Amino acid sequence: MYRQRFLYSLYRHTHWVRCAKFSPDGRLIVSCSEDKTIKIWDTTNKQCVNNFSDSVGFANFVDFNPSGTCIASAGSDQTVKVWDVRVNKLLQHYQVHSGGVNCISFHPSGNYLVTASSDGTLKILDLLEGRLIYTLQGHTGPVFTVSFSKGGELFASGGADTQVLLWRTNFDELHCKGLNKRNLKRLHFDSPPHLLDIYPRTPHPHEEKVETVEINPKLEVIDLQISTPPVVDILSFDSTTTVSILEQRLTLTEDKLKDCLENQQKLFSAVQQKS
Repeated sequence: MYRQRFLYSLYRHTHWVRCAKFSPDGRLIVSCSEDKTIKIWDTTNKQCVNNFSDSVGFANFVDFNPSGTCIASAGSDQTVKVWDVRVNKLLQHYQVHSGGVNCISFHPSGNYLVTASSDGTLKILDLLEGRLIYTLQGHTGPVFTVSFSKGGELFASGGADTQVLLWRTNFDELHCKGLNKRNLKRLHFDSPPHLLDIYPRTPHPHEEKVETVEINPKLEVIDLQISTPPVVDILSFDSTTTVSILEQRLTLTEDKLKDCLENQQKLFSAVQQKS
């Protein structure tokens, strides 16, 4: 029988390490700590190659997206952040919870992220459009863990209420193609950093020099989120509630948002012509 054995230690954190995850290709490890840093480690040379620091709070959980190009962190300061590890840049910053965020899970497509929080809710973020699309209420206390199934059609959550809830969704099946087309034509002129805007798609940079990235979300990234996202309360539904029942309600909201952005573009064009 093969014997498990210790290989080596990675030293750089100065406080409790909350989470550590391998990249999909196994070349990198991302870790987060109560020292308020997120570190990227190269498993080949056993060195820290990237270091992201935040002066506000620490990350409870961190993970790579399915392609290994980005990481997302779940913050004790109620935030969710998405970073591009190739260019060491904060891409998206969400403040959608009223309690600490305990866990996150990427959809296998990489287009969506589900979050679990101590405020008792789960939220689904559309990473292509940079906004909150669903708020799910089913647990009667803090939610500590959430994970998509391998195919992405289901996800499970667990909380302090001793329950494991199973959820079904088909939003990616319905919207993935449409969203990709829409993102080729950006709807407004002052879009923040975006998951599809980083070129070229080069391999992970492994440099000897460790670069620390200090972030100020309010200055660097604009939060894109609808003001009144749909809410699903499964206390009145079956625990395998289909998220797609909200599609009709979302269509009206998206149409209004699109009209607003088109009017903004027209106003900007008019101002440019006058100047």
